[in-house]
Amino acid sequence: MKKIIAILAACLLVVGMGACNNKNEPDKKNTQDEGTGVAKGSEKDESLTFGLVVMSTNSDYWLTLKDGAQEAVDKVGGELVFTGPADNNDIQGQVTLVENLINSNVDAILLTPLDSDALAAPVEKAMDAGIPVIVIDSEVSTDNFTSFIATDNVAGGKLAMDTLAELMGEEGKVAIINALAGIPSNDNRGIGAEEGAKDYEKISLLPQQHCLDQAEALTNTENIITGNPDLKGIFATFNRGAIGAAQAVKSKEKQDDIKIVAYDADADEIKLLEEGVIDALVVQQPYEMGRLGIEYALKAINGEEVPKNIAPDVILATKENMNDEEISKVLYPKGK
Repeated sequence: MKKIIAILAACLLVVGMGACNNKNEPDKKNTQDEGTGVAKGSEKDESLTFGLVVMSTNSDYWLTLKDGAQEAVDKVGGELVFTGPADNNDIQGQVTLVENLINSNVDAILLTPLDSDALAAPVEKAMDAGIPVIVIDSEVSTDNFTSFIATDNVAGGKLAMDTLAELMGEEGKVAIINALAGIPSNDNRGIGAEEGAKDYEKISLLPQQHCLDQAEALTNTENIITGNPDLKGIFATFNRGAIGAAQAVKSKEKQDDIKIVAYDADADEIKLLEEGVIDALVVQQPYEMGRLGIEYALKAINGEEVPKNIAPDVILATKENMNDEEISKVLYPKGK
């Protein structure tokens, strides 16, 4: 397989928020080249409180985002309040958590919304109360926010399908193991994969499987393999889906027959990549997203302009390139 280091978000000039209001046309930048940077030259302010509300507190991905945010908070002082529902289907629970932070009068909120529509009103409420809101990973159905930091997930899904097609010799059946429908980031990955599959006449897509967690992904993938013994490829759009799908492939002893490309890179996924069960990972930068979220929140608190839309780069990690410096620093943002 060709070694691919995919820079999905080609670095565009980031324009201040006053001139950039279209979420569909994000400004893009190579965030790996950013400095350490939160409020350079300013004194620490221990009174600042930043709220971080994630989709689920039971995910390594969101814990990595928390680590990046915590690093940035430690540089400027203050407190990071980390919270989120236990499961990524508790939309109302996430709404309540955001409203609690607003009522607590935090200085800024970082949010990874579970639902575009349901979280729009809390975001607007926070902004109306003078609390900057940095939306991360998934969009909300309003333009009334401070900044939006997210991977181009449609392009990421297409990259995953292109990679999978190459691994499969551009023919055969493919299953897409997705998260619950309605989560914008995951929905967009599925859309990108389906669009990418249209470029390959001999690739046949099975209906997408929407899974709550790793256990459901395992069961659904086992059922797909049983019903489609000629399955040749799997694209998993989220980490727990990837782990469940990989477990199913191992249990059916199909590692040599079924290629797997997955999003993200938690410890279990990296281990499966090393083992050769997962063939490639489309890796985002949650650590950097958390760090940038605090940086832009602080600037907004201080009355400075911040970019409205930011699309951090992703990379494609394989067993062959995972120890390369550029890949390794994204797989292990805090070091091995």
